[in-house]
Amino acid sequence: MSGAAYLRNCWYVFAWGDEIGESPLGRTIAGDPIVVFRGDDGLVALEDMCPHRFVPLSRGTVTDGVLECAYHGLRFGAGGRCVFNPLGDPPEAAKVRVYPVVQLHAAIWVWLGDPDRADVALIPDFAFLTDPARATVTGYTYARADYQLAIDNLTDLTHVQFVHRDFQASEAYPRLEHRTWQEGDDVYRAITFPDGRPAPFIAGAMDPEKRIDITMETRWSAPSLVKLTASVTEPGRPDHYLFGNYSAHLVTPEQPGTCHYFYAHSRDYGVDDPATDQRVREWQRIGFGEQDKPILEAQQARVGNRDLMKMRPVILPTDAGGVRARRILAKRILEEERGIAAEPTPEPAQ
Repeated sequence: MSGAAYLRNCWYVFAWGDEIGESPLGRTIAGDPIVVFRGDDGLVALEDMCPHRFVPLSRGTVTDGVLECAYHGLRFGAGGRCVFNPLGDPPEAAKVRVYPVVQLHAAIWVWLGDPDRADVALIPDFAFLTDPARATVTGYTYARADYQLAIDNLTDLTHVQFVHRDFQASEAYPRLEHRTWQEGDDVYRAITFPDGRPAPFIAGAMDPEKRIDITMETRWSAPSLVKLTASVTEPGRPDHYLFGNYSAHLVTPEQPGTCHYFYAHSRDYGVDDPATDQRVREWQRIGFGEQDKPILEAQQARVGNRDLMKMRPVILPTDAGGVRARRILAKRILEEERGIAAEPTPEPAQ
């Protein structure tokens, strides 16, 4: 784990867009308490602490298009300054930090570093989340596990055979094919279960005796964003696509040992079928809440505040993606701390 060192000049997911309506929402992101609300100036992200008596501003309300502190009624606008004091002029010193914030791909993103470097183009492509031709089901869970443990879990999907056996275990697992590659600082992993009958989760969508190939490909982007593409194809014929889905796994560190996990499943079949939506929600509830989360939290309890890699874990070939992601992230954090312009990390020799 990275301790309290986080990449700052990057975008982190703060919430799904529909989580923030009339009321403000407060969360801690990489150690920073932040509140986001919708005001007269649109989406606003501020330090979640009133400078008067340090009460979280997220306990307040949006009043007249600005954020009112629940304790003594000071109000703060998009510029971070107090714009209203119920008992006189706003104190000049009453101001809080403002964070760049944007809503994109159905999510709300905040930038923790230098505001002048907050380029929306740096947000990886998750446009499928708002594609009207697809059906997308989103969710959120809070985990008492370090965000890098969650990324390890996502970059080595061989765990689905065991952690998610009731949903995704495949008879083709002994014939598993896998590879790892890198494009710039993005790390890709692909695993294929070749020529087997459908796993339980998809057996209801097709002939349960049909022989298929299932490929799961992940793209990790710094600091902790994963796109997963699952494809069902004819055996040995990857160009003969049958159906599949995309999913987003957007992991945001809260502080050392805890994280916010935003997930979404987007499919190109059963687009207008509420029953399929509910089936996906049930999978998400069980898969993330009752299977992944307990494993990660148990792992965190054993690792404690130690650096996982310094514990010298046994490394399997299927760990290649997670190891690369950790190395790239550590390099980016170190370069940022030293004020060095980041360059793509060279791909390791095969």
